[in-house]
Amino acid sequence: MDSSKGSNCNPTSISKNGTSSHSEAIENHKPKALLHPKENGRLFDNGNMKLKPVENINFCSSHIPSKNVPTSVVENEFQTVVSVKEEKLVDTVDGHLAVDSGTYLLPRGLINSGNTCFLNATLQALLSCSAVVQLFQGLKTHDIHKTGYPTLAAIVEFISEFKMPAGASSKDMNHMQVGRPFSPAMFEVVLKNFTPDVPSSISGRPRQEDAQEFLSFIMHQMHDELLKLEGQSSSASGNGSSLVSSIEDDDWETVGPKNKSAVTRTQNFAPSELSAIFGGQLRSVVKARGNKASATVQPFLLLHLDISHEAVSTIEDALRLYSMPETLDEYRTTSGKAGVVTARKSVNLLTLPKIMILHLKRFGYGTNGSTKLHKSVRFPLELVLSRDLLVSPATEGGRKYALISSVTHHGREASKGHYTADACYPSDQWFRFDDASVTAIGTNKVLHDQAYILFYRKV
Repeated sequence: MDSSKGSNCNPTSISKNGTSSHSEAIENHKPKALLHPKENGRLFDNGNMKLKPVENINFCSSHIPSKNVPTSVVENEFQTVVSVKEEKLVDTVDGHLAVDSGTYLLPRGLINSGNTCFLNATLQALLSCSAVVQLFQGLKTHDIHKTGYPTLAAIVEFISEFKMPAGASSKDMNHMQVGRPFSPAMFEVVLKNFTPDVPSSISGRPRQEDAQEFLSFIMHQMHDELLKLEGQSSSASGNGSSLVSSIEDDDWETVGPKNKSAVTRTQNFAPSELSAIFGGQLRSVVKARGNKASATVQPFLLLHLDISHEAVSTIEDALRLYSMPETLDEYRTTSGKAGVVTARKSVNLLTLPKIMILHLKRFGYGTNGSTKLHKSVRFPLELVLSRDLLVSPATEGGRKYALISSVTHHGREASKGHYTADACYPSDQWFRFDDASVTAIGTNKVLHDQAYILFYRKV
């Protein structure tokens, strides 16, 4: 399929015996999944789409295959991926990509035009967040121009490419139909803004990019553009991020747990519809002997977790380390006993987001260039935050999150390799998105130990 025509929603027509109805021969492609990552994710040669092979099996709409049955078949004019349920997932609302009542998005692969798997995987992970889908579906009624709102315009156009076939029911998702892959060419301008030094933005890019850096970039761009759309001004900080203003509110002495007071500074923040989904607040407290504790409250959209410590083997360990007090040498105080002293700093979550994005810091940058940390870090389908992580105690129900998607980097080198995404769809069915390839997977494949970005929804 010509990538320039990739936005066409018409599904590929393939018969059950695996032969294509097109006059041209289409070379088959079998996804390597996690075991055999592709270098830079190239799935296409000369613009021709490579499809997964279709094996001859007896197709029955009510049949759930065993582990020995192929995980994908093609019927009629839609590719149909058979559900793989090796164990029951937690009940998650965001597993259902609801746009409106009774409507669900049709999963579609994304064409990799050359080193764009970081873009594809990030977008597929965001689609697992139904609140994001609903937000941008609602923006279709607005007059959004690419010149003033390049990121919003791209996201709205992108989501409009996902449909659900007529007659499909969210209650009967044993065989999830998968739409035809298309090229996310609408992100040309967004990529140009992300990497101004790259002359070719969507096709044949010369290098791989960091998926987390791209995610952070578009999150802040969407936040800024939503504020602009609502008539609010962006940050006056001039540092490229409107999430936190350089101007702070007046200092307030607040009383925290155990009646301990602290001088608290809250950084100004203009909330948007996006921050209402992903936004939370951190409270950092610095204590120095002979001085009143100083606290700062600041917003966040992602939590960046250090996993290099030998004590970290699970995501819970990384979160525990995140809130563990640290010693600050040569801390300069401005009140009380002024001077350079040793202080203790702790960081806790003051406000929890509806959807929490956890970034596992696998890449490092030093004098020898970039390096990747190939460390096993386990993560659960259901995450209950420790009370120690929170400023104020909360019930277990208020601390419980369900996994809805993840992004993984494959390969030994930080500057190369390949990105894929896993996402939960209706009927608690997980799919692996490997550029144009969409494969149904069981939770044993979801819960690997090399994730780079995790998306959890509050339940």
